[in-house]
Amino acid sequence: AGVWGRPPRAGPPCRSRDLIALPNLRRAHELVDYWSRADCGTDHLNSRNVIWFDPCVAVNPVMAVLVDVLEEYKQRGHAGGSTALYCMYPDASICRVAAAYGLRCLGDLDAHPIVGSLRGAKSFLHPSLSQPLRPSLQEAKLGKTVRGPRGFICDTPEQLQDAWERLTGAGPHIKIVLKPANGSGGKGVVLNATAADVASLRDLQGLQRAEAEVKKGRFTVKRLADATIVEEMVGAQGKPSPTVYMVGSRVATVADQILAPCGTVTMGNIAPASHVPSSVIGAMSRACISLGRYLGLRGQWGADFALDDNDSPVMVDLNMGRPNASLSYYCWRARQQPLHWPTSSLHDLQDLYMITTTLTTPKEVRIKSLAVTLKARGLLWNSRRGDGVVLAQHLPGVPRGGKVIIASWESPGAAWRILNEFRNLVKFASLGTVAA
Repeated sequence: AGVWGRPPRAGPPCRSRDLIALPNLRRAHELVDYWSRADCGTDHLNSRNVIWFDPCVAVNPVMAVLVDVLEEYKQRGHAGGSTALYCMYPDASICRVAAAYGLRCLGDLDAHPIVGSLRGAKSFLHPSLSQPLRPSLQEAKLGKTVRGPRGFICDTPEQLQDAWERLTGAGPHIKIVLKPANGSGGKGVVLNATAADVASLRDLQGLQRAEAEVKKGRFTVKRLADATIVEEMVGAQGKPSPTVYMVGSRVATVADQILAPCGTVTMGNIAPASHVPSSVIGAMSRACISLGRYLGLRGQWGADFALDDNDSPVMVDLNMGRPNASLSYYCWRARQQPLHWPTSSLHDLQDLYMITTTLTTPKEVRIKSLAVTLKARGLLWNSRRGDGVVLAQHLPGVPRGGKVIIASWESPGAAWRILNEFRNLVKFASLGTVAA
């Protein structure tokens, strides 16, 4: 599962001189063969610039794979020719390895002087009951128009109960969310948590602590469960949930999230955002710029928002230290030339409206056959026409293993029409299901 997390999404935005490292698996080869021939612009992925790595390395796989990839990079005569390595959660050792091959690391080091580990950046939203002097979002001073949710970071069963009592005591109608501090993708999140949910989690943490205490001494102590965030629940099903994508202290784009019916899993997003007023977009953007400057961030990161009962934005999640899941899609979008470029003035240029979502297809459906079907129906991306579906990732048989981009220069409505046609085609042709 790890090798399929983000590497296979990076094909569509690749330029002909970019190098990309991918797992040496049949599905990845099929993707590269498709990307190198698809209508992704004149400057697209060159299959000769793919470095294939062994996905079955058992010992320290991250560093082993990195060294193997960089050795291949060096043997191909590229050392010193490229400028940077971009990987998830780089640390000092990864930077040293990259430097040995003439590369600098993009992004921010995982060990941040204020946040701590950027893997757990969402814990920065709240004060810690174990470390009351630890910095949190409160010190960032984002202004009066944006805030974080009320909540606490809890490391023990007793703190979990304490946080629950503090928050539920703040008002009769407050709802609570439980989530792991190091979680991602909505995993482990409990919305509208009850006292029974808290008691169950508290008992589980107690058992884990008892097991760790039993194994002290000459035995390896089992690490306790990650810290738990207990916070107020902001927003409601059907209300907007925008995301601000940042590079350092600069806004890259603001998008609307497409959430699954459960409300915790992101199925895609829509850019540019249109479900919230410009005043809210401005407030969120200014808050993220202030936070980026306060933390001294340089890499790509993102902040998720929800709207409270007064329709004011609340920063409910932070993702730092790694490329956001949709970064490659926005890189593809940035490389597309408007239909009337360069005859149009900059003032008259329109946005390329983009929707990203997930797709589940049966094991026997191959990306080539899916592309042929889409092209025959006039739905496959056509750069001359300026709209269509881009097959960004295709993992048949894997739930939500397909990633698609639906784009149109015409309007948001045109992009939605293409998405609905795509959904109907996939459904009635027995090709799978598209996320809602």
